[in-house]
Amino acid sequence: MNLDKKQDLIISCLFIIIISLCGCGFSAHDVEVKLDAGASATDSEQARIASLPGGRIGYVIYDLAKKKTVRSHLMDSGFIPASTTKVFTTIAALEVLGPEFRFDTSLLRTGSVRDGVLTGDLILKGGGDPTLAASDLMQFADRLEETGVRGVIGRFIYDEGFLPNITAIDPAMEPDVSFNPGIGALSFEYNTMLAAWKKNKTELRVWLIPDLQMHRIAVAEKPLGENIDFSHRFANGIDTWLISPDIKKTNGSERLPVKRPGLYTAEAFAALCGMRGIRLPPPQAATTPPGASTIATHHSAPLVDLADIALTYSINMMTELMLIAAARKIAGSPLPLQASAEKIVEYYKARLPYVKWDACRLVNGSGLTPQNRISPAQMVAMLIYAEGQDYAGRRFRHMLPASGWEWSLMSRLNDPTSAMRVWAKTGTINYAIALAGYLYTSSGRQMAFAVFASDEEARSRYDADPRRRGKESAGRVNAWQTAARNIIDDLVAGWIRDL
Repeated sequence: MNLDKKQDLIISCLFIIIISLCGCGFSAHDVEVKLDAGASATDSEQARIASLPGGRIGYVIYDLAKKKTVRSHLMDSGFIPASTTKVFTTIAALEVLGPEFRFDTSLLRTGSVRDGVLTGDLILKGGGDPTLAASDLMQFADRLEETGVRGVIGRFIYDEGFLPNITAIDPAMEPDVSFNPGIGALSFEYNTMLAAWKKNKTELRVWLIPDLQMHRIAVAEKPLGENIDFSHRFANGIDTWLISPDIKKTNGSERLPVKRPGLYTAEAFAALCGMRGIRLPPPQAATTPPGASTIATHHSAPLVDLADIALTYSINMMTELMLIAAARKIAGSPLPLQASAEKIVEYYKARLPYVKWDACRLVNGSGLTPQNRISPAQMVAMLIYAEGQDYAGRRFRHMLPASGWEWSLMSRLNDPTSAMRVWAKTGTINYAIALAGYLYTSSGRQMAFAVFASDEEARSRYDADPRRRGKESAGRVNAWQTAARNIIDDLVAGWIRDL
């Protein structure tokens, strides 16, 4: 047999093997993750753990090169993961949607344009872009103007049917918290708006930016309560915000969450068009008519870049949009937020069958809730899994903030012996602190780790307290948070030094 025939035979055999493997469900992404308990907590670690009043601490530290657990404590117990939930969500999105996936937003029309008038429908269609900005909508207005449209005889439709509509990530949280906005397929400027005010001895003047038909703001008749500056109510199709008359700052501004992002985006676009002399009808929610032609499409940055931003700056709204988009692809149709979170857990139960999943419970993908539960072992299993993947030439570990350097870890673990040695996601809600990622020890070992601290009883008491935003409650929370954070940082610093 000559050389060419041998090469052809080898190639044919390899092709048959690849096809056979694909038929058996083989995937280049599959990673067999098994975690043993490793060594128990040392005496010094036990002493630090015991110093947290009323709380529990659990952790796993895993040697990536030796593929073994080095040390663990309560590794299979469920903890409130707070924003470390974003590790689960971003890995799932990267896997399901792909690192180069982009969210699209489109401007479309039906009918024809004559003498500056569109006789037909104008449609703003959302695809879940978490980064759509005022500049992007202005570019849409540019394109609309370039087509000669100065007015519309027909409908101005906003189509947000690609994803479910959610008025708040955590409905139980106070309504004025800007990092708890509504979520939808059409989202704009992180689904926040700006309340601004000026106050003198006789008058408190307040306004919203942008000033739209869907919402208004006024001064409350009496103070709203200790440390409460704004309240919200919805009636007759209008979101009304009330500012407390005893607000302390004379002049100021504050971000408020948007509850109806699709309508918000559509009204903002209509307002920007109006600035250009383009008059649009009042927006109405509807499905894009068949045969609509595209005027312009805006593409988000690749998902791998969005994941980096979401993890570094802990953006809840962005992470939730990744979650429901990934769940939509798995399910084949849009799912509510909690069902989307549950779908992702199901996905990883099948992907990582050797992991104990009993303690895992997710109701959202950002961690903005005391209801989520993740065990240290589950979190480390996800980190091991991600370490084995290639996300468009990037590694997951380097999407995380670096200790002593970046955002949430800028002032933590910033001693010369630990700075830049920890690449991890932080998590913080009241009575829950977490840290999960990768670390480089002084001896040169590379570890995946997760450490959680939470006090569920204290959190339940906090949630039931009608004055939980008051000074006394805040003092208790801050004292617990500081103690838990210091213990976690001491544990991680010790692993860097001693392992």
